[in-house]
Amino acid sequence: MQPESEIAAMHLRSFNRFQAAALHLCFSLLLALLVFCLFRFLWYPDGLFGVAAAGKLLLLVTGVDVVIGPLLTLVVFNPKKKNLPFDLAVIAVLQVSALAYGVQVMLDSRPIFLVGVTDRFELVMANELADADLAKATQPEFGQRSWTGPVLVGAKRPASSAARSQLLFDTLEGKSDLDRRPEYYVPYSEISADLLKRGTHLSHWGSVDHPEVKRALAYVRQRQLDPGQVLVLPLKTRLRFAALLIDPAAG
Repeated sequence: MQPESEIAAMHLRSFNRFQAAALHLCFSLLLALLVFCLFRFLWYPDGLFGVAAAGKLLLLVTGVDVVIGPLLTLVVFNPKKKNLPFDLAVIAVLQVSALAYGVQVMLDSRPIFLVGVTDRFELVMANELADADLAKATQPEFGQRSWTGPVLVGAKRPASSAARSQLLFDTLEGKSDLDRRPEYYVPYSEISADLLKRGTHLSHWGSVDHPEVKRALAYVRQRQLDPGQVLVLPLKTRLRFAALLIDPAAG
């Protein structure tokens, strides 16, 4: 009776190089789809995928992986080669290692907090807060990096004038501002009322002829919301500014 490894090798050699590359491409696409779903629906939920420009990095990571692996298989595959299983194993290890590295880079830059502060929201990424920063959080849920999308929090300025002055001087020196200081994080409900007062109604922007405004109005009307009630507040990320739509009735 032949060992399973020999049977697998014989089955592998029944393919030609184009069939092997096509099969490799199918597996690579499935793996890329799995990674996309994790990022799109778990780590970058709702509109954050586009706001954080995660799509470009994800396309680079998965695109290179999907192309290079099958291409290498197409080049090296020869059913007559004695070391064919070893060659394919090396390709698989290299491909998985490259994908794992890319995914790790994206995980390190995933959003972990959506911070409401003064008159805007700030999207804070995992690699923007050190462990020492998180250790200063006054509540346990604010002292860890979320794996299921950003946690909605508020940030309050310190009560004492000395602490406020120190925060100001730290910011002027280029250190982290209020939105990246977990020691000042509070439940969003504590600052939501004051924050919403700074928003403008979406209907105010109705006369502006801009694709993003039209998309926002269509989005709101599709959900049967009144543009005159929906508020707009700035959303700042590391790379760009965006607008956050808030239904005051839902908080």
